[in-house]
Amino acid sequence: MTLPGRFLARGPWSLQRKLVAALTTVIAVVLLVVGVVGVVTLRASVTTVVDKQLTGSMSVFSHSVDKYRDGSPVATPGVDPNYVKPLTAFGGQAPGTVIVLLDDGVVTDSAVFSDSDPVPLSSEAIAQIENKEWADNRRQDFDVAGLGDMRMESLAHDEDLTLVAGISLTAANEAVVRETVVLSILALAALVATVICTVLVVRVAFRPLSRVVATAKKVTDLPLGTGEAALTVRVADPDTDPRTEVGKVGEALNHLLSHVDDALAVRVAADRRMKQFVTDASHELRTPLAAIQGYAELTRQDSDQLPEMTEYALARIESEAKRMGALVADLLLLARLDEGQDLHTTCVDLADLLVNAVNDARVSAPLHHWAVVVPESAVMVNGDNERLHQLVANLLSNARVHTPPGTAVVATLTTMTDDRDVVTAELTITDNGPGIAPDLLKTLFQRFVRGDKARSRETDSTGLGLAIVSSIVDAHHGQASVESTQAGTTFRVRIPAIEPSGTATVTHQRLRTSAVTQLTGR
Repeated sequence: MTLPGRFLARGPWSLQRKLVAALTTVIAVVLLVVGVVGVVTLRASVTTVVDKQLTGSMSVFSHSVDKYRDGSPVATPGVDPNYVKPLTAFGGQAPGTVIVLLDDGVVTDSAVFSDSDPVPLSSEAIAQIENKEWADNRRQDFDVAGLGDMRMESLAHDEDLTLVAGISLTAANEAVVRETVVLSILALAALVATVICTVLVVRVAFRPLSRVVATAKKVTDLPLGTGEAALTVRVADPDTDPRTEVGKVGEALNHLLSHVDDALAVRVAADRRMKQFVTDASHELRTPLAAIQGYAELTRQDSDQLPEMTEYALARIESEAKRMGALVADLLLLARLDEGQDLHTTCVDLADLLVNAVNDARVSAPLHHWAVVVPESAVMVNGDNERLHQLVANLLSNARVHTPPGTAVVATLTTMTDDRDVVTAELTITDNGPGIAPDLLKTLFQRFVRGDKARSRETDSTGLGLAIVSSIVDAHHGQASVESTQAGTTFRVRIPAIEPSGTATVTHQRLRTSAVTQLTGR
């Protein structure tokens, strides 16, 4: 018997599979035992019937021998008194019966009864019988040549004369074989029906558990990482009955989901308060920082009247005020992006934007080798031009700041279309400078994460540049990733693209061709 493929798949077995396999095994063993006992019982019953027939045949045979073969005068008038009647002339035997007369172990006469006239045994059968040991009242089974399986019994008639009678076991064996086949077919059918019914019953019984699993999967599909999704999914009331095992699981899962929902609500509220605090603090810090920077610049106007140490201190105050002002501006931008603010969506050509940004980077870092590869036609996206420019500028600045002079930086823009005809713009910034440590790759887009010393040449980085890149990409429904080896680093950004208009394509292509020519020096 072969179980369905899903119940014999490799790997850990599910509870349904175990139940079906266990029940099938138990029922198969029970059916096997019942079948074996039935066949053995039938065999014993058939043997008993044959033994009764054999006893009757031996009784008739012994009586006939006493009457016709013991040398007494024949009662029939006109018959020779010394006449010995052959066994083939005996009657009262059923078809398939064999009688043999042995005199001192030698067959002197025999008869095989059938629907027609009795006939003597064949010489081969006689030889088999003469080679057997015949004890008084002993029964044994053996295959007689030309007759098949026989059950035979011997009886000592006198000191030298032995009577042997046999009954054919062919009919009995056929009955046993026929009954074995019938029982096997019935057992097989019962086993198949049991497997099918068990599978159906188990599936129906496990439907509540499947619904509980489906509820858990729905929870995993919720965007809980955004902090804004409410955990409202619950197990249905019929599957939370504590009187059943599945109900206990469903009830426990509902308690867990409620607890997680409350914890998420508290965390979301705390995050909102923190974001609001950062926003408010950034707003409030901009004015005093501007005042500090302004007074420092105003005081330095009379630098010829100031001591050298005072002038140096004012210069440092002014520099740190600028740096802190940039940090506050970045924090304010991140807070607004997290809240979905500070975006002014228009149609933006990423190709022109990338060419211009690389031109700016080339001017600010002439010791690096800059290159840009863009399509001939415009690559349009729906986005904020200023934020997208900041995204590209941050990636180029990251490559400039964290790689030594002489590093080659290549900015590439391509488009790709998936099987649903959705067009995506892919921007890559690749450099051949020192790679990023593997333990930093997973957290590189988080806030206040700085590159390792192997890539860093300056220490004034706030660690917010790539965090701003990630937030801008998320705000434009895109994806940002990084790949790094010892041979270099590649930042990849993907943003959904739109079809450009014909006029815009020609205009942008003319401007971009001029810009690329200036950049590459051709």
